[in-house]
Amino acid sequence: MLFERKSVIIKDEAPLLETFVPEAISHRDGQKQAIAECLKPILMGMKPRNAFLYGPCGTGKTLIATWILKELESHSSMAKTAYVNCWRRTTTHACLTEILRQLDVFTNYKQSTAELLQMVEKESKKKQLVICLDEFDMLESKEILYNLSRLGIGLILIANDPYALVDVDPRIKSSLNAESIEFPAYKPDEIFDILKERRKYALVPGAIRDEELKMIARLCNGDARIAIETLRRAALIAEEKEEKRIVKEDIQKAFGSTKNLRKTEALKKLNEHEKALYMLLEKHKTLDTVRLFALYKEAVEKPSSQRSYRNYMKHLVQLGLVKSYGELTGRKYEIVV
Repeated sequence: MLFERKSVIIKDEAPLLETFVPEAISHRDGQKQAIAECLKPILMGMKPRNAFLYGPCGTGKTLIATWILKELESHSSMAKTAYVNCWRRTTTHACLTEILRQLDVFTNYKQSTAELLQMVEKESKKKQLVICLDEFDMLESKEILYNLSRLGIGLILIANDPYALVDVDPRIKSSLNAESIEFPAYKPDEIFDILKERRKYALVPGAIRDEELKMIARLCNGDARIAIETLRRAALIAEEKEEKRIVKEDIQKAFGSTKNLRKTEALKKLNEHEKALYMLLEKHKTLDTVRLFALYKEAVEKPSSQRSYRNYMKHLVQLGLVKSYGELTGRKYEIVV
């Protein structure tokens, strides 16, 4: 039969997808409690405190934030929540439109940003709003942070960069007064625990041994998303070969394709200056910061300032596209293969 599956390893693919939010989340109890403390005032009819979640990719920031929002709505009829990925919606207008969509408020593209903000304000008077702005540092203007905070809306801000709020206007920072909550990279044994939990719900018994799960945990450098996606792809590879169990060769092949996928996604997040810098490093492999900045000024028509250049390089490092070592003028950058 054309569509017959002779070997079945995956019994439910959902727990292996990035959109899956498990009922229980391992190794993030401290972070969950810290965010919950920020939001608890809502239960007493008070304004919540804002939170700033930071840490490397794949450390559970988005997962915990969306889990907390879901929990909050289930425990309080006074709260309404929304989640916005600011990489996909970088303008204030797009961000406000998405917030209103999730609040079940009809909008049209002709409405001005000011009109949309008034509509959000109207909703904020009906219920206590809590809005998560993921990758908020990708927003073209940070003024929206001030506007939403001024309305008494609780904000959960997410970024990879621990210094994402440093260069924000002091007036906005003062208005936010956000509590910083760190999400460090997972340890291999913690990723192993996460993979065991996903295996229980996603795969048939005996589909993969602990030894192979530990291999994935070691490969993924503290990134749980890469680990879970590697497991999913390895299962699909084993099924395609009509095998009954995932083996090391399947994992190696899956890990390679997962890394390439992450790299492609990261490259989409670069602005034109960051792309130029990345291409220079691709060509030269390793460059010291003085030489890289000089080449960058030659390569682009309107180069940015040295301060902006440092921010561009910081973003490339945060996305895992580039490695850096050394300090100040002795700093070197190296392409991540």
